[in-house]
Amino acid sequence: MNNLFEDNAGGFATDSAENLNELNKALGTGTDGEAYGDFNDMSALRPQSLEGTLKVVTAKQEHIKFWKELTKKQAYNTVEEFNVLDSYGGDSSPFFTEGGLPNEEDSNYIRQSQMVKFLGTTRVVTHPATLVRNTVGDIVAREQNNGTLWLLQQLERNLFFADSGLDGLQFDGLLAQVRNFVANKPYQDQHVVDMRGAVLDENILEDGATTVADNYGSGKLKLHLTNQVHKDFSKLITGTGGRQRIQMGANSEVMLGQPVRGYSANTADIDFSNNIFLKPNGAPKTASQRGASAVPTFGAGQLVATADATSKMDAGTYFYFVASKNSDGESTPVALGSVVVAGGQRADITINRVTSDPIAKTYRVYRGVTSDPAKSLFAFEIKDAGSGATQVIADRNFDIPGTHTAFLVDMDGEEVLAWKSLAPLMKLPLARISASERFMILLYGMLQVYNPRRTVVYKNIGTLGLNSNRELFNPSYGQTSFGTGKPVNF
Repeated sequence: MNNLFEDNAGGFATDSAENLNELNKALGTGTDGEAYGDFNDMSALRPQSLEGTLKVVTAKQEHIKFWKELTKKQAYNTVEEFNVLDSYGGDSSPFFTEGGLPNEEDSNYIRQSQMVKFLGTTRVVTHPATLVRNTVGDIVAREQNNGTLWLLQQLERNLFFADSGLDGLQFDGLLAQVRNFVANKPYQDQHVVDMRGAVLDENILEDGATTVADNYGSGKLKLHLTNQVHKDFSKLITGTGGRQRIQMGANSEVMLGQPVRGYSANTADIDFSNNIFLKPNGAPKTASQRGASAVPTFGAGQLVATADATSKMDAGTYFYFVASKNSDGESTPVALGSVVVAGGQRADITINRVTSDPIAKTYRVYRGVTSDPAKSLFAFEIKDAGSGATQVIADRNFDIPGTHTAFLVDMDGEEVLAWKSLAPLMKLPLARISASERFMILLYGMLQVYNPRRTVVYKNIGTLGLNSNRELFNPSYGQTSFGTGKPVNF
């Protein structure tokens, strides 16, 4: 690289692209992913001329709500068993004749169990990254903090939506445990309320609070909901004809509005807990995630409408897109074309199963009304059939794309639900096998719902107006992470 700077007083002289690339390469520490330069290195973390401060544009600790509010209990084995006292006895008469023997009654106990599941993330920091000056300070400590927050964000969403029926590595979240308990029971619709696109209002909350109270609720009710559902509820309460107030500031400034932080039902006070991790899934991925299964394939003529009395499909023309998913991530979708569905029909989708390594664990179905996948929305996820060359996926519109879910929960940690932890959140270093520091952030445990009947789930909640389309875990700048790990050979 001789003569790169031939005249320091007069400015830079020109030189070959090869020499300039060599100089640029020498400034990096070498890791995989997007960067400012042409090389996949850590140049995004290098101090620049003016700015040396890290800007966090993703979720922080204050956004983790449900996890913080859960009662924490110790688990002592990978399978935790517990007894449920379901009844003190039957509905016999307590009256008896003088000197006689009262009717015999037995308490009803139900033995149940839950399996501890294992959550974690592996983080890698190259040794050069620990030596250079960068914009984040102690890079190992930063990655430990980042890994912890990533794991807690994933945990927060899975506390609601994890489903061992889709993936045996998952515990069952709140939705799955309530849904499985009340399935096909006479009171099913009291605990899983299908809003079918309607918005949440006072009448619905009154009904839910009464349901919990009639199941011997403690009165410690909390409604876990999205910002959108909260906003719409506030509009109904404080909008035209609703309750308004004017607040006078310290300097006689006027603030107009009525913040709604909860609702006082006849049987209990309900506190609202806004949770961004309840947001519905949006459009499919525009690029397959690293390690994801192959994109499913689809044969012509395999998207048909079929008669089904249980279907809740509205008549119309629908376009379908299906992506495969495994533990590493989700693929881009295959476009399946359109189908015309009439009332009393479902849509049957036939795909070729992804059986090459890495195989698909599940398939995610997206539905729209145009051929543009970016304008479709997540409908539902289904487990891979496990056998056969093809798999038929039926869409009955049980879950309406774009709608929201809310949970009215009795937060009694002794009688209703708790987090059972086999081991607390921990950092576990890995052996040094290269010039990089590797460690895991781990958490062992599961959500245990003792009494699902003291929870009401509201599904398919409609919306008023527009909401943010920010993806929960994708970068907001639309770029792949520059990373701190995998070295690159130049």
